[in-house]
Amino acid sequence: MVPVNQLQFESSNRSLVDELSDPIAVFDGNLALIYSNRRYQTLFNDTAGSVQELLGRTPTITIATILGLLQQDGQFLGTVSNHLVNSGVLQFKLTAMASDGRSRYVAVFQKEAPALVNLSSIHTSIDHLTDLPNRYAFLNALEDRINKAQGSADFAVLYVDLDHFKDINELHGHEVGDQLLKLCAEKIRQLLRKDDFLARQSGDEFAAIVDCKESHEMQYLCHRIMRYFERPMLMKGERYQFTVSVGVVFYPEQGDTARDLMIHAEQAMYVAKKGGRAQFQLFDRNQSLKVEREQRIAESLRRVLAAAPEQFRAVYQPLFDLQSGQFVGVEVLCRWHSPEFGDVSPVDFISLAETRGLINALTCTVFDCITADVLVPYARINGTRPLMAVNVSAQQIGDPVFESMLLSFLKEVQKAGWQLELELTESHLMTLSDDLISQLESWRKRGIRIAIDDFGTGYSCLAYLHMLPVDKLKVDRQFLHTKTESRKEDQILFAIMTMAKALEIDVLIEGIESDAQLARLKQLGCVSGQGFGLARPQPWHPDLMKPLNDPKT
Repeated sequence: MVPVNQLQFESSNRSLVDELSDPIAVFDGNLALIYSNRRYQTLFNDTAGSVQELLGRTPTITIATILGLLQQDGQFLGTVSNHLVNSGVLQFKLTAMASDGRSRYVAVFQKEAPALVNLSSIHTSIDHLTDLPNRYAFLNALEDRINKAQGSADFAVLYVDLDHFKDINELHGHEVGDQLLKLCAEKIRQLLRKDDFLARQSGDEFAAIVDCKESHEMQYLCHRIMRYFERPMLMKGERYQFTVSVGVVFYPEQGDTARDLMIHAEQAMYVAKKGGRAQFQLFDRNQSLKVEREQRIAESLRRVLAAAPEQFRAVYQPLFDLQSGQFVGVEVLCRWHSPEFGDVSPVDFISLAETRGLINALTCTVFDCITADVLVPYARINGTRPLMAVNVSAQQIGDPVFESMLLSFLKEVQKAGWQLELELTESHLMTLSDDLISQLESWRKRGIRIAIDDFGTGYSCLAYLHMLPVDKLKVDRQFLHTKTESRKEDQILFAIMTMAKALEIDVLIEGIESDAQLARLKQLGCVSGQGFGLARPQPWHPDLMKPLNDPKT
């Protein structure tokens, strides 16, 4: 149960409430629920959105009565209605908590009458699930250790995350997940030395202060942790398999404050996760700067897409018929010039858009650029529509929001006399589900062409092509840029073209950079191509539609 006004509850207080293992709920000045921890949500589901619903709407106990008791006594003790509790008596105590002048009340639920609770008591030092110190106790211990060390290099901070633990909770339930967390805490504790300080940070994350004189000691410890979690974990006759990612930071050279040490240890852990998980990573300052820059770019990307999309522009690289030199279309590429970061590489901002949920917003911006630049009626070229090729992400194919945006754009493209073509990378297309393949087929029936980009860099299963809704293969530049004495690359290109022709699939060669490469491809019978040697990506102007041998191209 996640109320709409839950977002009103301060994020700093949420983390405190989440620390307790007992059911906890926070109510506003009208005694309506604004935040609850997982224990409360599991216990009551969607049946208790206010204090009165907890009480069963007893006629004699009104909101005014409860608020009056809270003002008079500083607390209110209630009993949860029988219809909300399977067995026994569940009581709760409601007390006021300070929250920037706004009325907030916290309720703690226990089988027996609970002691008076306010927000300060939530700042306990023990995690109630694992019986380990919690993150507040850990930060205090880390501050003490820094004060005692006085700059001497004698300890490190370890940050441990259980990989894919969310999947365990979803598959087996939170009860099993909680028991596994307790077991993991015990095992990590056993792998550390007696004087090392271990704490649960939150969820499935742990941190430790470890005595350490040399870096190889930490590497040995991390290897021990890795080896232990490589084995399935046995609990109540069942086996559970998951791994861990670990980040390591050394005091004082990689951080001399508690804040810096924790930030850097967590950054190192995330680098380990990005590297494939099930590994440890020593903090690297250059890597940290890279991560920080990536985060700043991601935050800027979100702001710019919402408030300053004019920072993005589309550039167009012509596609040509290699035999006749005729223009056959353009591939649209996105460019971002940021006042803060300069020209940001598409490799960077497109991947960030995909991972941060911004890819639809970015695609919409590109569509808007194309509409403003190009989509005015042009005469057909030799009776055919020129291609408008745009790149899309595999994650967009099953997205109804994207489909609505795409079909609206398609109408504009067709009205202006162009043919829309979507490009997906080979590795993505070859792994799509049957439902997503069917989605592509439905788009083809509406007049959208489908192209496999960077063909030859992924799975390259030619025999599988007849099962895919594909109109074109865009063969990767590697076949032009590598040469062997036996010219095997030419044989591979010829084989691809022969197979594609039999399947009635077009072939385009990417990355043509020289006259020699162009002549070689003509000799092989290649039909179409693109590359810097033919025309670079550039802002739109009608001369881009000139033939290859035209001096204006």
